[in-house]
Amino acid sequence: MTFFHNHKCKFDYPVITMGTFDGVHLGHQKILATALNRAEASEGDVVVLTYYHHPLETIHRKTFPYLLTEQKQKEKQLNALGINCIMYLNFNLKMVDMSPDEFLEKIIIKELQAKEIVIGYDTHFGKLREGNLSFLKNRADRYNYKINVVEPFKINNRIISSSLIRDLIREGNVQEAEKYLGRFYSVIGKVIKGHKIGRGIGFPTINILSEDPNKLLPAIGVYICRVIIAGTEYSGVTNIGYSPTLKSTVIKEIETHILDFSGELYGELVEIFFYKRLRDEMIFSSEKELIKAIEQDVIITRKFFFG
Repeated sequence: MTFFHNHKCKFDYPVITMGTFDGVHLGHQKILATALNRAEASEGDVVVLTYYHHPLETIHRKTFPYLLTEQKQKEKQLNALGINCIMYLNFNLKMVDMSPDEFLEKIIIKELQAKEIVIGYDTHFGKLREGNLSFLKNRADRYNYKINVVEPFKINNRIISSSLIRDLIREGNVQEAEKYLGRFYSVIGKVIKGHKIGRGIGFPTINILSEDPNKLLPAIGVYICRVIIAGTEYSGVTNIGYSPTLKSTVIKEIETHILDFSGELYGELVEIFFYKRLRDEMIFSSEKELIKAIEQDVIITRKFFFG
């Protein structure tokens, strides 16, 4: 059985930390900082053991929109923190049935040769999630590794977790989510051809197809955003939804009007950062009313960024 999707890194004195790390939020960053400190003290290397997607996809054999970070985005965030060795588990149905002992012995010890393991207080692994902190502590002497436990990171007495952040994104509360992520939530996608209705009413938009079909989109509504195009940053207004006033579509779309920009972007990869939810998506009584609302959205967005 091949345990990893990618080739093993070269490492000395491996300090292992494992998890989905979806979002690479402030709680994750606390764990990763601890691992980096331990590696530096031991002149070793941090090895992040993670997954392309969430293990629940394999366990339940279905996909659903939940990802906070696309693979490239997760790697980018980990690299920015100083993590260079990222090992992706080949998490298939055989691995689902692995006992915690088998997982520990075959992967963490034999394959990765762990010298230290850094884990969060709620880490679980192995069949039925029976591998946990006490399990690892009980086997530390047998396999000659050290255990470092990171306590939960709280803000306003709330434990930071990926599930908490997902709930906030589903509600459209991107400002609250930013506190726990440590950055504004973003979606990466390719610019595709749309209906070209926006340019007809004086507000041309780009239509974005999310790079990962499992990416969690913020709640339907209108948002103040920043748009990164080929390394250049622009301000914009993004609508997530169905544009019911001008269209009769059943497909949820991401449309962004970029302030002070002109040009074709078809095929370009862009990243949209969501700063604040302005309002619900609405059905207006006329095109004129819609234009008034968009004009107001643009005014508020300019004031938000430029005062």
